[in-house]
Amino acid sequence: MKRLLVVAGLFVAGCSAIDPHNMIGRQLGEATGIPTEPVPGSQAKGLDSAARERAFDFVWNTINQHYHDASFNGVDWRAVGVRYRPMALASSTDEAFWDLLDRMTGELKDAHTRVDSPTRVELRNRDESVTLGFSFVPLEGRLAVTGVHPESDAWWAGVRPGMTLAAIAGEPALRAYDKLMADTRLDSTDRSRHMRAVRRLVSGADGSSVEFTFDRGDATRFSATLTRNRLSTRPGASHRILPSGFGYLRLTQWTLGLTGSTLEGLAALKSTPGIVIDLRGNPGGSVHAVNLLLGRFFTTRTDLGRSTTRTGRPVAMFFGTVEIMKLKSELAGSKDAYTAPVVVLVNAGSASGSELFAGAMQAAGRAVIVGEPSCGCLLGFLGYTRVPGGGELAYSEVGFLLSNGKRIEGEGVIPDHLVARTFADLRENRDRALETAQELLKAAAKVPLPAAKNGL
Repeated sequence: MKRLLVVAGLFVAGCSAIDPHNMIGRQLGEATGIPTEPVPGSQAKGLDSAARERAFDFVWNTINQHYHDASFNGVDWRAVGVRYRPMALASSTDEAFWDLLDRMTGELKDAHTRVDSPTRVELRNRDESVTLGFSFVPLEGRLAVTGVHPESDAWWAGVRPGMTLAAIAGEPALRAYDKLMADTRLDSTDRSRHMRAVRRLVSGADGSSVEFTFDRGDATRFSATLTRNRLSTRPGASHRILPSGFGYLRLTQWTLGLTGSTLEGLAALKSTPGIVIDLRGNPGGSVHAVNLLLGRFFTTRTDLGRSTTRTGRPVAMFFGTVEIMKLKSELAGSKDAYTAPVVVLVNAGSASGSELFAGAMQAAGRAVIVGEPSCGCLLGFLGYTRVPGGGELAYSEVGFLLSNGKRIEGEGVIPDHLVARTFADLRENRDRALETAQELLKAAAKVPLPAAKNGL
């Protein structure tokens, strides 16, 4: 047993050499923190003071050592740690403690760098969320409902897209929303911060409730107390040939598990004169999955751009002998590539891997982008890190520059054809972005669209 412990100790101690990006160490070690005295009077419930100190120091020091940008996006990371440590250790509950750790990472204004509480980790691992089941955005000076989950309390209470959110827990909705935004951690863009704020409102303890008031399109009003329930967030992929004759491919997340069905879908659409790839609401996922699909749209070797790391070296293990991610990104090209016109649909919910795909296709002149500006959240992390106490940390380790020199992080993919949502379209369930995509494909492919029937 002693020999095993010695070997394990040597292995962990040598991790900085064989595992500079902490691919193994993130699951094993605990880092020492910034030199600060423990805070007296902590009111810990669950985690004791020592456990909180270990968790806090682990998060701060891991980012300090491994964050992709040595300048921390211009933030004084040490000063951030000094400011947040006493607040976190004095948190009244464990959830408040984990929330403050997440707020601390938010000072980097980076959507990928975050801390999940043990509760959130469990839900993520189950592909579940506990939610009220609807979403909304500021639109024309009001809060417009944009989506409702068909299995949620909101749906069965009669909430539908195009309605206006009038009140939240008895407070005028816009005032409550302003408070919610002010209380939400910083993020990559205002768009990603809004989405985080909405999640803070609609998520919560299973069975908890909030009262809302909604205005319908006909100016009638109703109130409903909505209860949070567990809903599946399992990703999926689908494809079909639209009545226009063009192909349609939708992917809700970039996972290796969906890659096979996605490529099969593309193959099934090979004979169509144009394809719409719908990445709206797709938050990202595996870079490898993104590259596999990208490779099916180019016949010749194509430069996609490059990755950036803190060290200026590729992401690698075992003294650089095993490269996980190269700095230069290019595609070899495929004789079987789809060569007809492509339109990619994006919105504020299109993030990370979706932005990499859309941005690379746009930069290479291979696709036209339609919809709304994407999240602006394109950095890479190599897996969640276990934090002492049960939470998990994600931290950005890779940056991306497209072939045209553009960096998507903090800006987003800007559509070639901007199609903004309107109350009228939401109420009529009209997808004007998809309509625009088909019109563009019609012009590019020079094929007639069938005449509309029955006003549809």
